[in-house]
Amino acid sequence: MKKLFRVSSIINNVKYEKKSYDKVLFTWFIVERKLSEIKYDEVIINYSKINDKARENGENYINELFSKEDAVMLKSELDLKSTAITTIEEVKLPVPDHIEPFSSIKTEKGKGFSDLSEFKSYQLPFKVKGFFNINESFETLKGDDNPTVITTIPEVLRKKND
Repeated sequence: MKKLFRVSSIINNVKYEKKSYDKVLFTWFIVERKLSEIKYDEVIINYSKINDKARENGENYINELFSKEDAVMLKSELDLKSTAITTIEEVKLPVPDHIEPFSSIKTEKGKGFSDLSEFKSYQLPFKVKGFFNINESFETLKGDDNPTVITTIPEVLRKKND
């Protein structure tokens, strides 16, 4: 059975609705691809017994995953062009028969997609999108623009000889 992988990144300083967020998890997936070398009945539990919609969802989920070579290529690209922490994880096969692909997730407040393929610097031979959920991250803490000024040192902090 062929091995398949998931690639994800933790990215800081993500802009969303005029705010910045840190530790945003992006789960990357391949779009518009069909894996001809995959036997879906081997990688999706109960494949021959599930209905057409569940079968289509399972196939789409599998098609979104990365081969080892593709995962390494994407990680190398992200490591080279960003400060993100990117990891590659093997997906346990076979997958459940009721699994939903990332492409079926609807965009809603705090959740969305980033299309890496739209960037001018993108050079990979396949299209990649990333799903994120801002609600699971942290708003970036920022200091103010005013300098801190100490005009006098409190008596308790002065040395005896001062």
